[in-house]
Amino acid sequence: MTGKLTGIEGVAVPLLWDNVDTDALVPAAPHKRINGGGRDRLREVLFHEFRFDAAGQPRPEFVLNDVQFAGAPILLAGENFGCGSSREVAVWALLDYGFRAVIARSFAEIFEQNAYKNHLLPATVDAATHARIVSASSRPRPPRVAIDLVARRIAAGDQAIGSFVADEMGLEMIVQGVDEFALTAQYVPDILATQERLSEACPWLAG
Repeated sequence: MTGKLTGIEGVAVPLLWDNVDTDALVPAAPHKRINGGGRDRLREVLFHEFRFDAAGQPRPEFVLNDVQFAGAPILLAGENFGCGSSREVAVWALLDYGFRAVIARSFAEIFEQNAYKNHLLPATVDAATHARIVSASSRPRPPRVAIDLVARRIAAGDQAIGSFVADEMGLEMIVQGVDEFALTAQYVPDILATQERLSEACPWLAG
């Protein structure tokens, strides 16, 4: 479990590719070489083949190597983010790098499930909202982007950008900082009370 989270604020890194798969996020060879395929030092593995050249030197043209995006908590992506094989390590690597949210037009289903499970916000936005965030984040001095998880709203600087879509239970897990079991347990008294009312009103259901 993690702490409660109602808002995320900081610059958004515009990596506007479609169909970014989990092998691009965490390439197998660097993952094995750097940490033996484990969970340590995953920030070094994230997008390794795009961040570094064959000699291990940072590629200056890659957006994650731009100093103005250092420490950014939000990644701005395109469509079908996290596609490919089911690799939870891709979510771990994003979190280890410092990202708390990914804003995209759409997500691969399994990646999205893994994101909620690990409290990484997968925020789905429509085309118009996406275009406004891209425009703001592509400025020479990009403004801070603020995500309100409770209101499901996004702003950039003092400009309201739009809303995002998220799974109800998954978002509540992130906001409360709990897993699916702890979240479900909160509703046990209501479930039991409903069962009791049904048993009294419809006794034949119990038989």
